[in-house]
Amino acid sequence: MNKILVAKIGKTVGLKGFLKLHIISDFLEQFEDNAKFLGDEQDFIIKSFDSERNLVLFKGYESLELAKTLVNKLLYKSEEESRKTCELKEGEFFYFDIISCELFEDELKLGKVVDILETSANYLFLVRVDEALRPEFVSEFYLPYADFYIDKVDIAAKKIHTKNALELLKSL
Repeated sequence: MNKILVAKIGKTVGLKGFLKLHIISDFLEQFEDNAKFLGDEQDFIIKSFDSERNLVLFKGYESLELAKTLVNKLLYKSEEESRKTCELKEGEFFYFDIISCELFEDELKLGKVVDILETSANYLFLVRVDEALRPEFVSEFYLPYADFYIDKVDIAAKKIHTKNALELLKSL
């Protein structure tokens, strides 16, 4: 089972066991009462969540002393659970679906997406250039997730078809 990191538990707040939650996910709707999360050693169930202040209280940790034992722990969701609880809009994809997709421009394999960088303007795919192209080009480059560069995303085939990406690569 692949686990997706969705949050890190921060410091305690108040005396009742609430904790600051540092959310790493774009899907806030998954943080609701009775939602279950995977941890490194155990699972956690939310008893109460304050979405305005990102404060969480977990079942079984309703005291300051117990809550302190959770500081700096990580919360995960499985890929399967993420697909069930997080609703994507048209043209949106999960990071875990995009990473490892191969990029093609026409029939030429450019490389593989190895990471995604989120900027204020858009997303940038970090592409590791295919071995066959490396003697001539850089080993990695960022490709904006924009209509100018992305023609089609085929998650089932793990392929992203590009346009103008080869020209970008040549310019580096």
